[in-house]
Amino acid sequence: MIRDLFPDVELLNSIPPDEVIPIGAAIEAGLLLGRDALEEDSITVDCCAKDILVKEADDSGADIYTVLLPSGTPLPARRQHVLQSPGSLSSVCLELYQSQGHNCSIEEKLAQIVLKDLESKEENHDIVTVLTMKRDGSLHVTCMEQGSGKTEAVTIDVAS
Repeated sequence: MIRDLFPDVELLNSIPPDEVIPIGAAIEAGLLLGRDALEEDSITVDCCAKDILVKEADDSGADIYTVLLPSGTPLPARRQHVLQSPGSLSSVCLELYQSQGHNCSIEEKLAQIVLKDLESKEENHDIVTVLTMKRDGSLHVTCMEQGSGKTEAVTIDVAS
């Protein structure tokens, strides 16, 4: 379709499609500021250096790590994740890790948050977890049990 509109132009498809608009906007902004060409180092974006994961357990009790903030995520960033735990539990422990891939170890644990004194109920506890990473790499995590409103929060100074 584009080739039909511009038959004499060689199409450039070396840029990932989801980066075309931001790169074009950056080039246009540079032109509006009076720059004639785009310099390679003129675009600086702070991003998350490592994956930030939450540890969950499946029905069999096996550990599952879910990536909440993938490495390369532009900062500042905010993610929300809902965890479910059995309603019979009176406390829930949330563990956050950082990793270069999906291989986590105990040394890479960032934080452990415990929600205590939850009321027993027949349905599952829905734990809303909100992660906010600032440009300086600090990570703020808030966990709230939706039924009771019990909340715990932690701030990690630099999460790399």
